[in-house]
Amino acid sequence: MNASEKRILKLAIILFIIGLTVRYLPWGLPSIETFEVGDAIVVANASPGGAPAASPGASSYAVPIADTSAAPTSDTNKIITLADSGPKLTEHHRKAKKKVSFPLNINTAGADDLCAIKGVGPKLADKIIERRNASGPFKGPSDLKKVHGIGKKKLENMLQLIIFD
Repeated sequence: MNASEKRILKLAIILFIIGLTVRYLPWGLPSIETFEVGDAIVVANASPGGAPAASPGASSYAVPIADTSAAPTSDTNKIITLADSGPKLTEHHRKAKKKVSFPLNINTAGADDLCAIKGVGPKLADKIIERRNASGPFKGPSDLKKVHGIGKKKLENMLQLIIFD
């Protein structure tokens, strides 16, 4: 072990000891009680009266309520506890995907349904619909292969998920 490796090992041991000391010793370290996240204020260990919560593990969120249609009131914050079913600050809302049942009829499927097929994106789905509208319904795999962007391998993968009616 050379000198630089020894220094790195010593530093790692020192940092490990500092981490254990801070983690397990009973002295009170200063902590952040509130901080802003966008328009919301997160309050750690707070009860509805503003005093610290009775249980050490409980935490609440104070969320400013901005209602421009109502007259202004003095109560602009609402305390939302973790047990409430109200809004969650950390929850990300994603666009829900439509459930598609397979096999999919290629002659009646929309663009969203076609995008559910592996290897088919929005552009290819639009090309399939354009070809179907221009040439009429697909009668078999050979008609589908005429769509620009569908080759032999992609067609083989698609045939497991589609039907021609």
